[in-house]
Amino acid sequence: MAENRPDFRDWSFLAEGSADQRRAFATLSRHRPFDRLARHDTGLAGTFPIDIAVEGSDLDILVKADDPFAMAPFLDAAFGHHPGYAHRRTTAADGPALVAGFTLDGLPIEIFVQALPVARQMGWRHMLVEARLLALAPSLRPAIRALKQAGMKTEPAFARLLALAGDPYQALLALEPLDDSVLTDLLSQRRSAMPKWG
Repeated sequence: MAENRPDFRDWSFLAEGSADQRRAFATLSRHRPFDRLARHDTGLAGTFPIDIAVEGSDLDILVKADDPFAMAPFLDAAFGHHPGYAHRRTTAADGPALVAGFTLDGLPIEIFVQALPVARQMGWRHMLVEARLLALAPSLRPAIRALKQAGMKTEPAFARLLALAGDPYQALLALEPLDDSVLTDLLSQRRSAMPKWG
């Protein structure tokens, strides 16, 4: 039976979550970065919404802007006074992006701006697949955390535990169209093969 899945667009659910999630909620509520991005399509992604954060995990704020690089002066003005602030241009698998990083209350924050709607950005899509897997197999959570604490990134950690071949980021996206019954069968097969997380 799957756990109830929150509405990830409304990060207020963090207030009722784990200690890590409550800390993230307090920081977001105190500093209100989403208020400064209110004119844009935004979403909170990454490890905090699905409760697999470890020491050093960041709060990932995804943003849609028609011209991501044109957002640099705005982000500099809105967030440049926070500790560790820097922005950079990068190219992700799904297109160019502007990334701004800084800390709030000791929590790393990363704002990731692309021309894609948030719902189509890789970070969002990966999180939703991972949330479904964790809901169907809650015992995955401590195993994922253990791999992350050992230095592994989130998507490779899922790929390792599920024995997904090839590029872990693409392999996770390949699970996106599968319904829960198919995912449950996959998880059952992997659990029997890897009893440490079952």
